[in-house]
Amino acid sequence: MKIHHTGIIVDDLKKNIEIFRALGYSISTDIVVDDIQHLRICFMRSQDGTQIIELIESNGDTSSIHNFKNGYHHVCYDVSECDDFIGYFKKMKIGKIFTKPIIAPALHGRQVIFACLNNGMFVEFILSR
Repeated sequence: MKIHHTGIIVDDLKKNIEIFRALGYSISTDIVVDDIQHLRICFMRSQDGTQIIELIESNGDTSSIHNFKNGYHHVCYDVSECDDFIGYFKKMKIGKIFTKPIIAPALHGRQVIFACLNNGMFVEFILSR
């Protein structure tokens, strides 16, 4: 299991792309419209290439983040090499999965799930390659 990215909710994607560019990040993907979760997403990479952030903007009232404020949203872990991660996560009893596997267009169609840890933090897990 390794960290893939940190998700950050923003109210204006283009404005925040410029803010993070000033902090040394560069765009690593085009803006992706996710019609499943009703989001607009852009991934950016740090200058040294060690960090990826996902800027997430609501794309309407039915968006999964419509009522969230700007700021940190989740850490995403790549668990695609772990067989039966969902079963493993449930056995750990450290939180609850609150979505079924979702196809993530911004991650080239890979399957993801979201969970809320017992400490209240959201996490995302990439299940497939």
